[in-house]
Amino acid sequence: MKRFLLKFALFVGLIFTIDFALSRLLDLGRPEDYAAFVDSKKAYDELPQIDILFIGDSQTADGFVPAVFAEKLGATAFNYGVYQLSPFEGYFLLKDLVARQAPPPKLVVLGTDVQMFHYPVSDGKYSSLFIKNPFNLAPLFLESSNLGAFTATGRKKYLFGGLLKKITTGQVGAEVRREVRRIENGYLVNEKHYSDYSQFDCEKDRGFFSAVPVDRQKEYFNKTLAYLQQQNIPVVIANLPMHKKFLAGMRLKPVYQEFHAAIAGAEAKYRIKVFNANHELLENDLQDEEFLDGDHLCYAGAKKFSLAFADYLAQAGFSFNTLTGDTREGIAQNLKRKQSCEY
Repeated sequence: MKRFLLKFALFVGLIFTIDFALSRLLDLGRPEDYAAFVDSKKAYDELPQIDILFIGDSQTADGFVPAVFAEKLGATAFNYGVYQLSPFEGYFLLKDLVARQAPPPKLVVLGTDVQMFHYPVSDGKYSSLFIKNPFNLAPLFLESSNLGAFTATGRKKYLFGGLLKKITTGQVGAEVRREVRRIENGYLVNEKHYSDYSQFDCEKDRGFFSAVPVDRQKEYFNKTLAYLQQQNIPVVIANLPMHKKFLAGMRLKPVYQEFHAAIAGAEAKYRIKVFNANHELLENDLQDEEFLDGDHLCYAGAKKFSLAFADYLAQAGFSFNTLTGDTREGIAQNLKRKQSCEY
């Protein structure tokens, strides 16, 4: 029996070793911006304290500049926006991130995407790369139609084509969407902007999202809010800017009304403030060159938006130079009461 167990342990060890080696090999096929995106999140566990944690999908990743909050509020902010992150995946990622910081973040900002309740329920393309606790990973894997998601190699299967091209031609196998100048606490400083007006078309992502709202995505968004309240962590929902042409098209679609109904329901149930509630902030002030595409900002636009949001937080009573755990409840109540500050 001991001999069998030893052989089994060696076999399992060999499988894990091969998986790890293949996973690292696939990293050679990463385009520069993707590599920067993945590597940028490593700093989260190296910081002794996080005052503001931003979490959401790629709109969040491109929309909040941590340096602005350090300058305006004296806050250590971290942008943990993850490309294609759905509310379902975000719930488990957030639980993982909160547990990894002691003390936990003093404020969580949930960045939105008008189409976020139309994401399919799955393990996600990138979220599993950032979750460390197996108990937070397991629910994602159980939703996956990809059995390879249980392996590090399987979770990076989309890099096979890039690796093959790198080996055969020496060239990067995928488009570099963002020209990363530097990294700031999870945020990629990207100055690349739109290349043509088709990127401001609100139908540019057709086929990716579900045609009808996904109830489980709404359920897990509400579970996220309930979890934060249980942890006594103040939270703000923040709607990211969209290019005015893109926004005009979205406002004509049912998905826009469905989104606002879901957010209004969450706002009323959990008494949480929504920043930029009607997507009107900077609508006529942001220039074409301040967008990566219709619903993603580049650095110049993100800095403008971050400055406006930092001003809002200051008016709500946040002062991270002096904020202690004892004041969190008061700040949370202040955010709930602050109905006069509309952006």
